[in-house]
Amino acid sequence: MKKRKYFQKLYKYEKETEHYLIEVSLDDYGDVYDNWDPSPFKQRDIEDEFHDFIFNSSEDIPLSYQLSIVLYLPLGKKDIKKEQAVISAYRNYYAYALARLEKNMSKLNRKIVVSLLLAVLFLTVGYFWGSKVKGILFNVLREGIFIGGWVFLWNFFTDIFITKREQQEGFKLYHRLYQAELRFVYQSPTQ
Repeated sequence: MKKRKYFQKLYKYEKETEHYLIEVSLDDYGDVYDNWDPSPFKQRDIEDEFHDFIFNSSEDIPLSYQLSIVLYLPLGKKDIKKEQAVISAYRNYYAYALARLEKNMSKLNRKIVVSLLLAVLFLTVGYFWGSKVKGILFNVLREGIFIGGWVFLWNFFTDIFITKREQQEGFKLYHRLYQAELRFVYQSPTQ
């Protein structure tokens, strides 16, 4: 018998769609929305707790699997217009989050290039400048330029191998949430 992984114990797997289900019980459609946002429902922000639950659950499930978000509501609450408003708000929220992440990734790419260029510049200047000049002031300045070059080189490696990977993983998580199917299930309170 194959050993079940942690996420396989926590989340239901639907064989027909090959999706893992993140299930959320709600009392009303409004539970999805941020109470402080005065915008109409379609344009409202998603509640932080709702997002945190969905995002944290998504992190538990490997990226190689697709997701469906199943929202359980009381039987008497069914309203197609409100369903569409929730779906629209959900898509808008994650589309905006993806746009912000893309902007941050673009900034990071520029920072990586600048760090590399400054590292090369500082190390080159430090190596060739004033090696024959004697004096404590010139030696301190030269060492400072070398240290600056190494710091920029360290930033380059940190950003390219750690920060960039973390941002790419976050982008994949948000993209999967954006693409996730939203499903509404209505049930009586005794179920």
